[in-house]
Amino acid sequence: MLQDIAMTDRTAFAIGATIYLAAFLFGCIALLLKKPYPRAAMFALLSGGFLIQTLGLNLRGAAIKACPLGNTFEIAQFIAWSLVLLYFIVGPVFRLRLLGFFVAGLTALLSGGSLLLPAWDQPYPAGIFGGNPWIELHAALAIFSYGVFAIVALVSVMFLIQQHGLKKKQFKGLYQYLPSVQQLDLMAKRLMITGVIFLTAALLFGAVFWINNPHLVPMFKLGVTCFIWAGYIVVVILRLQKKLVTRRHAIAAIILFLLAMASLWPVQSARHTESIPSSSATTDAK
Repeated sequence: MLQDIAMTDRTAFAIGATIYLAAFLFGCIALLLKKPYPRAAMFALLSGGFLIQTLGLNLRGAAIKACPLGNTFEIAQFIAWSLVLLYFIVGPVFRLRLLGFFVAGLTALLSGGSLLLPAWDQPYPAGIFGGNPWIELHAALAIFSYGVFAIVALVSVMFLIQQHGLKKKQFKGLYQYLPSVQQLDLMAKRLMITGVIFLTAALLFGAVFWINNPHLVPMFKLGVTCFIWAGYIVVVILRLQKKLVTRRHAIAAIILFLLAMASLWPVQSARHTESIPSSSATTDAK
Protein backbone atom coordinates (compact mmCIF):
# COMPACT_ATOMS: atom_id res chain seq x y z
CA MET A 1 0.00 0.00 0.00
CA LEU A 2 2.86 2.38 0.79
CA GLN A 3 4.32 1.77 -2.66
CA ASP A 4 1.07 2.87 -4.30
CA ILE A 5 1.25 6.31 -2.68
CA ALA A 6 5.04 6.68 -2.53
CA MET A 7 5.19 9.20 -5.37
CA THR A 8 2.41 11.29 -3.85
CA ASP A 9 3.54 11.63 -0.25
CA ARG A 10 7.27 11.53 -1.05
CA THR A 11 6.75 14.30 -3.58
CA ALA A 12 5.11 16.41 -0.88
CA PHE A 13 8.01 15.67 1.48
CA ALA A 14 10.49 16.58 -1.26
CA ILE A 15 8.76 19.90 -1.94
CA GLY A 16 8.67 20.67 1.77
CA ALA A 17 12.38 19.84 2.16
CA THR A 18 13.19 22.03 -0.85
CA ILE A 19 11.34 24.97 0.70
CA TYR A 20 13.18 24.45 4.00
CA LEU A 21 16.49 24.40 2.13
CA ALA A 22 15.53 27.54 0.21
CA ALA A 23 14.76 29.29 3.52
CA PHE A 24 18.14 28.31 4.92
CA LEU A 25 20.04 29.40 1.80
CA PHE A 26 18.07 32.65 1.70
CA GLY A 27 19.14 33.34 5.26
CA CYS A 28 22.76 32.46 4.44
CA ILE A 29 22.82 34.88 1.52
CA ALA A 30 21.32 37.69 3.59
CA LEU A 31 23.88 37.18 6.36
CA LEU A 32 26.82 36.90 3.95
CA LEU A 33 25.77 40.08 2.16
CA LYS A 34 25.28 41.75 5.54
CA LYS A 35 21.66 42.54 4.74
CA PRO A 36 18.97 42.89 7.43
CA TYR A 37 17.86 39.47 8.63
CA PRO A 38 14.70 38.56 6.61
CA ARG A 39 12.59 37.41 9.54
CA ALA A 40 9.21 37.80 7.81
CA ALA A 41 10.40 36.01 4.66
CA MET A 42 11.90 33.22 6.76
CA PHE A 43 8.60 32.77 8.61
CA ALA A 44 6.69 32.67 5.30
CA LEU A 45 9.01 30.07 3.77
CA LEU A 46 8.91 27.87 6.86
CA SER A 47 5.11 28.14 6.87
CA GLY A 48 4.97 26.99 3.26
CA GLY A 49 7.29 24.06 3.90
CA PHE A 50 5.34 23.13 7.01
CA LEU A 51 2.00 23.06 5.16
CA ILE A 52 3.39 20.88 2.36
CA GLN A 53 5.07 18.54 4.81
CA THR A 54 1.82 18.30 6.78
CA LEU A 55 0.11 17.22 3.57
CA GLY A 56 2.73 14.52 3.09
CA LEU A 57 2.26 13.24 6.64
CA ASN A 58 -1.51 13.18 6.20
CA LEU A 59 -1.21 11.21 2.97
CA ARG A 60 1.14 8.73 4.57
CA GLY A 61 -1.04 8.45 7.67
CA ALA A 62 -4.14 7.78 5.56
CA ALA A 63 -2.30 4.96 3.82
CA ILE A 64 -1.09 3.21 6.96
CA LYS A 65 -4.24 4.04 8.95
CA ALA A 66 -2.17 5.35 11.85
CA CYS A 67 0.21 8.09 12.85
CA PRO A 68 3.10 7.84 10.34
CA LEU A 69 5.83 6.67 12.71
CA GLY A 70 6.44 3.17 11.41
CA ASN A 71 9.97 3.51 10.08
CA THR A 72 13.03 5.74 10.39
CA PHE A 73 12.07 7.86 7.37
CA GLU A 74 8.68 8.74 8.82
CA ILE A 75 10.19 9.44 12.23
CA ALA A 76 12.74 11.84 10.69
CA GLN A 77 9.93 13.62 8.85
CA PHE A 78 7.82 13.83 12.02
CA ILE A 79 10.74 15.22 14.05
CA ALA A 80 11.34 17.88 11.37
CA TRP A 81 7.63 18.71 11.35
CA SER A 82 7.56 18.93 15.17
CA LEU A 83 10.61 21.19 15.12
CA VAL A 84 8.93 23.70 12.81
CA LEU A 85 5.72 23.55 14.84
CA LEU A 86 7.70 24.31 17.99
CA TYR A 87 9.39 27.20 16.21
CA PHE A 88 5.97 28.73 15.50
CA ILE A 89 5.16 28.44 19.23
CA VAL A 90 8.53 29.30 20.77
CA GLY A 91 9.67 31.95 18.29
CA PRO A 92 7.02 34.59 19.05
CA VAL A 93 7.17 33.91 22.81
CA PHE A 94 10.93 34.26 23.23
CA ARG A 95 11.47 36.50 20.18
CA LEU A 96 14.68 34.73 19.27
CA ARG A 97 16.21 36.17 16.13
CA LEU A 98 17.95 33.66 13.83
CA LEU A 99 16.04 30.73 15.38
CA GLY A 100 14.10 30.34 12.13
CA PHE A 101 17.39 30.28 10.21
CA PHE A 102 18.77 27.42 12.30
CA VAL A 103 15.43 25.60 12.26
CA ALA A 104 15.36 25.82 8.46
CA GLY A 105 18.83 24.30 8.26
CA LEU A 106 18.08 21.36 10.55
CA THR A 107 14.67 20.61 9.03
CA ALA A 108 16.18 20.66 5.54
CA LEU A 109 18.82 18.19 6.75
CA LEU A 110 16.33 15.88 8.48
CA SER A 111 13.59 16.01 5.84
CA GLY A 112 15.81 16.11 2.77
CA GLY A 113 18.44 13.73 4.16
CA SER A 114 15.87 11.06 4.97
CA LEU A 115 14.60 11.24 1.37
CA LEU A 116 18.10 10.39 0.15
CA LEU A 117 18.23 7.20 2.24
CA PRO A 118 15.79 4.68 0.71
CA ALA A 119 16.70 2.07 3.33
CA TRP A 120 15.04 4.26 5.97
CA ASP A 121 11.65 4.00 4.25
CA GLN A 122 11.08 0.30 4.85
CA PRO A 123 7.61 -0.91 3.85
CA TYR A 124 5.39 -2.31 6.56
CA PRO A 125 1.76 -3.47 6.76
CA ALA A 126 -1.05 -0.99 7.36
CA GLY A 127 -2.18 -0.66 10.96
CA ILE A 128 1.30 -1.36 12.35
CA PHE A 129 0.22 -0.17 15.80
CA GLY A 130 -2.57 -2.72 15.82
CA GLY A 131 -5.20 -0.11 16.65
CA ASN A 132 -3.73 0.15 20.14
CA PRO A 133 -4.13 3.77 21.34
CA TRP A 134 -1.46 3.40 24.05
CA ILE A 135 1.23 2.48 21.53
CA GLU A 136 0.23 5.22 19.09
CA LEU A 137 0.16 7.85 21.84
CA HIS A 138 3.49 6.59 23.19
CA ALA A 139 5.12 6.88 19.76
CA ALA A 140 3.71 10.34 19.00
CA LEU A 141 4.75 11.79 22.38
CA ALA A 142 8.23 10.24 22.19
CA ILE A 143 8.96 11.62 18.73
CA PHE A 144 7.49 15.01 19.63
CA SER A 145 9.85 15.12 22.61
CA TYR A 146 12.71 14.53 20.16
CA GLY A 147 11.46 17.60 18.30
CA VAL A 148 11.72 19.56 21.56
CA PHE A 149 15.24 18.22 22.11
CA ALA A 150 16.11 19.23 18.54
CA ILE A 151 15.21 22.85 19.22
CA VAL A 152 17.15 22.66 22.51
CA ALA A 153 20.19 21.54 20.51
CA LEU A 154 19.73 24.45 18.09
CA VAL A 155 19.44 26.94 20.94
CA SER A 156 22.58 25.40 22.43
CA VAL A 157 24.43 25.87 19.14
CA MET A 158 23.31 29.51 19.09
CA PHE A 159 24.56 29.86 22.67
CA LEU A 160 28.01 28.50 21.81
CA ILE A 161 28.27 30.78 18.77
CA GLN A 162 27.27 33.87 20.76
CA GLN A 163 29.62 32.94 23.60
CA HIS A 164 32.47 32.58 21.11
CA GLY A 165 31.63 36.00 19.69
CA LEU A 166 31.73 37.57 23.13
CA LYS A 167 35.10 36.02 23.91
CA LYS A 168 36.51 37.26 20.59
CA LYS A 169 34.73 40.60 21.03
CA GLN A 170 32.89 40.21 17.75
CA PHE A 171 29.54 41.97 17.66
CA LYS A 172 28.81 42.32 13.95
CA GLY A 173 27.43 39.99 11.27
CA LEU A 174 25.85 36.82 12.63
CA TYR A 175 26.53 37.76 16.24
CA GLN A 176 24.43 40.95 16.20
CA TYR A 177 21.28 38.96 15.41
CA LEU A 178 21.77 36.35 18.14
CA PRO A 179 20.01 36.79 21.51
CA SER A 180 22.04 37.22 24.68
CA VAL A 181 23.73 34.18 26.19
CA GLN A 182 21.55 34.59 29.30
CA GLN A 183 18.36 34.40 27.26
CA LEU A 184 19.60 31.40 25.27
CA ASP A 185 20.72 29.56 28.40
CA LEU A 186 17.37 30.12 30.13
CA MET A 187 15.44 29.00 27.06
CA ALA A 188 17.53 25.83 26.72
CA LYS A 189 16.86 24.99 30.36
CA ARG A 190 13.09 25.45 30.09
CA LEU A 191 12.77 23.59 26.81
CA MET A 192 14.85 20.66 28.03
CA ILE A 193 12.59 20.28 31.05
CA THR A 194 9.59 20.39 28.69
CA GLY A 195 11.12 17.71 26.48
CA VAL A 196 11.81 15.47 29.48
CA ILE A 197 8.18 15.82 30.58
CA PHE A 198 6.94 14.72 27.13
CA LEU A 199 9.39 11.81 26.95
CA THR A 200 8.49 10.69 30.47
CA ALA A 201 4.79 10.75 29.55
CA ALA A 202 5.58 8.73 26.43
CA LEU A 203 7.39 6.07 28.49
CA LEU A 204 4.52 5.90 30.97
CA PHE A 205 1.96 5.32 28.20
CA GLY A 206 4.28 2.77 26.60
CA ALA A 207 4.62 1.01 29.95
CA VAL A 208 0.88 0.33 29.95
CA PHE A 209 1.32 -1.78 26.82
CA TRP A 210 4.66 -3.29 27.89
CA ILE A 211 3.30 -4.56 31.24
CA ASN A 212 0.56 -6.51 29.43
CA ASN A 213 2.70 -7.58 26.46
CA PRO A 214 6.39 -7.67 27.51
CA HIS A 215 7.25 -10.20 24.79
CA LEU A 216 6.21 -7.73 22.05
CA VAL A 217 8.67 -4.99 23.04
CA PRO A 218 12.27 -5.57 21.84
CA MET A 219 14.62 -5.21 24.79
CA PHE A 220 17.14 -3.31 22.68
CA LYS A 221 14.54 -0.66 21.82
CA LEU A 222 13.46 -0.41 25.45
CA GLY A 223 17.05 -0.19 26.67
CA VAL A 224 18.10 2.53 24.21
CA THR A 225 14.99 4.63 24.86
CA CYS A 226 15.49 4.43 28.63
CA PHE A 227 19.18 5.30 28.19
CA ILE A 228 18.31 8.47 26.26
CA TRP A 229 15.64 9.36 28.82
CA ALA A 230 18.06 8.78 31.72
CA GLY A 231 20.67 10.95 30.04
CA TYR A 232 18.27 13.88 29.78
CA ILE A 233 17.06 13.33 33.36
CA VAL A 234 20.64 13.51 34.63
CA VAL A 235 21.34 16.70 32.66
CA VAL A 236 18.14 18.35 33.95
CA ILE A 237 18.93 17.43 37.56
CA LEU A 238 22.50 18.71 37.27
CA ARG A 239 21.19 21.89 35.62
CA LEU A 240 18.70 22.52 38.42
CA GLN A 241 21.48 21.94 40.94
CA LYS A 242 23.63 24.43 39.00
CA LYS A 243 26.34 21.80 38.53
CA LEU A 244 25.98 21.77 34.73
CA VAL A 245 25.41 25.26 33.37
CA THR A 246 26.11 27.52 30.39
CA ARG A 247 28.69 26.00 28.01
CA ARG A 248 28.74 22.53 29.54
CA HIS A 249 24.95 22.37 29.53
CA ALA A 250 24.87 23.41 25.87
CA ILE A 251 27.43 20.78 24.88
CA ALA A 252 25.54 18.09 26.82
CA ALA A 253 22.28 19.03 25.07
CA ILE A 254 23.91 18.76 21.64
CA ILE A 255 25.58 15.41 22.41
CA LEU A 256 22.37 13.92 23.80
CA PHE A 257 20.39 14.96 20.74
CA LEU A 258 23.00 13.47 18.41
CA LEU A 259 22.87 10.22 20.40
CA ALA A 260 19.07 10.22 20.21
CA MET A 261 19.15 10.69 16.43
CA ALA A 262 21.87 8.06 16.00
CA SER A 263 19.71 5.56 17.90
CA LEU A 264 16.74 5.85 15.53
CA TRP A 265 18.01 3.45 12.86
CA PRO A 266 19.08 0.56 15.15
CA VAL A 267 15.97 1.00 17.30
CA GLN A 268 13.67 0.79 14.29
CA SER A 269 15.60 -2.19 12.92
CA ALA A 270 15.11 -3.96 16.24
CA ARG A 271 11.41 -3.15 16.28
CA HIS A 272 10.85 -4.54 12.80
CA THR A 273 12.21 -7.91 13.87
CA GLU A 274 8.88 -8.43 15.63
CA SER A 275 5.46 -7.24 14.56
CA ILE A 276 2.75 -5.84 16.82
CA PRO A 277 -0.41 -7.87 16.36
CA SER A 278 -3.79 -6.36 15.78
CA SER A 279 -5.86 -5.29 18.75
CA SER A 280 -8.18 -8.25 18.20
CA ALA A 281 -5.26 -10.68 18.23
CA THR A 282 -3.90 -9.12 21.39
CA THR A 283 -7.30 -9.42 23.01
CA ASP A 284 -7.57 -13.07 21.97
CA ALA A 285 -4.12 -13.74 23.42
CA LYS A 286 -5.29 -12.48 26.78
